[in-house]
Parts: sequence; structure tokens; C-alpha cells
Amino acid sequence: MQLNRRRVVPEVDQPQLTDIGQLTHDILDRYRLQMADQNILLETDFDSVEASIATSKIQSIVTALIENALEPMSHGGEISVTLIDGKYQWELEVADSFGMAFSNADPLRRNSDEHLPTIIPFPESQQLRDAHLTAISLGAQIETWNCPQGGTARVLTVPRQHKNQKPEMQFSTF
Repeated sequence: MQLNRRRVVPEVDQPQLTDIGQLTHDILDRYRLQMADQNILLETDFDSVEASIATSKIQSIVTALIENALEPMSHGGEISVTLIDGKYQWELEVADSFGMAFSNADPLRRNSDEHLPTIIPFPESQQLRDAHLTAISLGAQIETWNCPQGGTARVLTVPRQHKNQKPEMQFSTF
């Protein structure tokens, strides 16, 4: 008697219409108690954004950005989460009041228009590195910026899909 062996392939997270603001709000709700315990003020400003996208991938990216913002603020601070809807893309910015990124700008010229800094991404955790790879798989990117008032902002920029464009690239991990 021969056994019928079939390879089980996990279901691929198919793009579906997702309310990005609601998804982000739901994720933030999981951290509200922690923020209150750590004396962290949360500010949110969300445009209405609906996108056809792989929901679990966006959830993992948003979670990584929020946890990365919370990490340096064990004794208080501010987190600002902003969702902006644009014609060609939407952006989710998570800014904290304590983190710092690395920049290649000359410190004496950072306030000058002559030499604007290019931020050198420096993911602090495996989770954030994974978020960068997940963003790339969606055709998106995560940029890191030092905020003028202090702290770091990480901005997820997701382009709008065009009718003839593939929704996302598929990657395999071994």
C-alpha cells in the first residue's frame, strides 16, 4: 500500500481591500497600556486610506515600526503616527522623541540647503530588518529620518497600484 503524500504549501497572503487607518489603530490599541505605563504620549493623524494590499504584511510592518519607536522610550516620551493619502502613494510615519538614526551630512552644514543629509538606514532589530524586506516585497520602502526636534521618524511609503502592474513581488526564504 502506497501512501499518498502531498506537499502542503502555505496559503499566500493575497491582496485585499484594507482600511489602513483602522488596521493601524487596531495595532496601536494593543500597545496603549504599555504606553500609559511608560508615560508615553501618543498622537495620531490619519487620512482615510484604503488600499488593496496583503494585510498580514502591512500588519507586520506597522507592528515593527511601533515597537521600534517604543524601544528607546522606557521612561516616557512621545510617539506620533501619521497616515497620509496621496495621489500616487500613501505614507505611514511613526516618529518617536528619543531614537536617533545615522546621517552622512556634515554636522556644520545640516541646517544648510547646500548639503542635505542622506539618512543611512540602520535597522536596530531583526524585526525591523524583516519589515524592510517585507516592504520591498510590496514594492514599498521604509526611510529613516532624524527629526529636527529630536527623535527618529520611520516612513513607510507604499505606491498606488496601477491597473497593469503586478500587486507585489513574491520572495522565497530557504
